[in-house]
Amino acid sequence: MAGWRSKSQLSTDGDAICACRHFEMDNGRHELNPRAISGILLAAFTLALAACSSSAPHVSPVTHADTITIRKTAIGPILVNSSGYTLYAFSLDKPDKSNCPTGACTALWPPLEYGGKPKLGPGLSSELLGKIRRPSGKYQVTYGSHPLYTYTVDTAPGQTHGEALEQFGGIWYALSPGGHEIKSR
Repeated sequence: MAGWRSKSQLSTDGDAICACRHFEMDNGRHELNPRAISGILLAAFTLALAACSSSAPHVSPVTHADTITIRKTAIGPILVNSSGYTLYAFSLDKPDKSNCPTGACTALWPPLEYGGKPKLGPGLSSELLGKIRRPSGKYQVTYGSHPLYTYTVDTAPGQTHGEALEQFGGIWYALSPGGHEIKSR
């Protein structure tokens, strides 16, 4: 009987990035996890659309921090930006370092830039608010030591298409008002 082993890969080649999780059978045959396929196709489609489009791709409004508030969603109360778009954390980030630094990653997951201390809505703690310096020299907002991002596939306020999504070698999570990753799946 063939056994399955879980294996993760992240390969980068210039501007091309492919992050996928697959399963390897003992006989050497490879099959992709359906969830990984959808994430890869979604990332490829978004990047191809951006490259071929005469206009800029959709970017969740407000990629700089004015106000961070709480929004009730199907996965619970989450942090959102000034326009109501979900704010995400990346599982590979460190409290003082983003592991989504440039290129395809930031094209899909724009960092929430720190253009001055953002206002916090009711129920949020100023003690959890911070910032980190990005490779570009700009600052990114953190909450609960998590660098914050929006997701370009969320095209309307309150959407959580990036929740528990595996991309770029890690998992993306919406954040609770307490600064914790919401692990809905």
